[in-house]
Amino acid sequence: MFSRLGKLIKGFFSLFISNLETANPKVLLEAEIASFQEAVGNYNKSLAQQAALVQKLQNQIARQRAEFEKLKSRLATLVKAGQTEEAGRLALQAKNLSEALAESEAQFANTDGMYKNMVKQRDVYIRDAQRRIDTIKQKLSQAEIAESQAKLAEIATATSFNLAGSGATLERLEEKLDDRVAQAQGKARVAADNIAGGDWKMKAEEEAAMEQAALLEMMGEIGLPASSVQSSPQATRQLQL
Repeated sequence: MFSRLGKLIKGFFSLFISNLETANPKVLLEAEIASFQEAVGNYNKSLAQQAALVQKLQNQIARQRAEFEKLKSRLATLVKAGQTEEAGRLALQAKNLSEALAESEAQFANTDGMYKNMVKQRDVYIRDAQRRIDTIKQKLSQAEIAESQAKLAEIATATSFNLAGSGATLERLEEKLDDRVAQAQGKARVAADNIAGGDWKMKAEEEAAMEQAALLEMMGEIGLPASSVQSSPQATRQLQL
C-alpha cells in the first residue's frame, strides 16, 4: 500500500518536473549552467590543493638534494683527511637522506601525475559541457523560431477576411478619396478655363488698342507717318471695332 503510494507520488512529481522543464527550457538551462559553474569552481579548489601539494614536494626535494650534496662534499673531505669514524656517521646520514629523497621523488611523481590527470579531466569535462550547452542554445533558438513561424501560420490560417467588413470599408474609403481627387481636379479645370477666357483678357486687348490709338495720334502731331507703326493684330481688330 505505502509502496504503491510512494510510487504514485514519485511519478506525480516526476511528471510535474518534466512539464516544468518542457515549459521553461531557458530557466532549466540557466540553472544547469549555474550548477556547472559551481561544480567547476569546487573542482578547481581541489585542483589548487593538489597543485599546492605538488609544489610542497618540489620544495622538499630541492632541500633534500641540497642537503645530500652538502653531506657528500663533507664526506669526501673527511675521507681524504682520514677521519673514518666521522665519515661513517655522515655516510649513514647520507644514506638515510638518499632514501628519503627517493621516496619524496616517488611521491612527487604520483602527486604530479594525479594533478595533470585532474587538469585533463577538468578540461575534457568543461569542453564537453560547453559543447552541450552551445548545442542546447542553438536548438532552443531553432525551436523558438519554429514556434513563431507555426503561430504565424496558425493566425494566417484561422483568420477569415470578411469582405463585408474591413475589406469593404477599405474599398469605400478608397472610392471616397478618388471622389475627392476628382472634385479637386474639376475645380482646378474650371478655374483654368475661367482664367483662359475671362474679362481680364478683354481688358488687356482694350488697353492694347488704346495704346495703339494714342501712339497713332501722337505720331500725327509730331509729323511722322502712321505707316511706320506696326500695330498688333489684337489692337488693329479693337480699333476696327
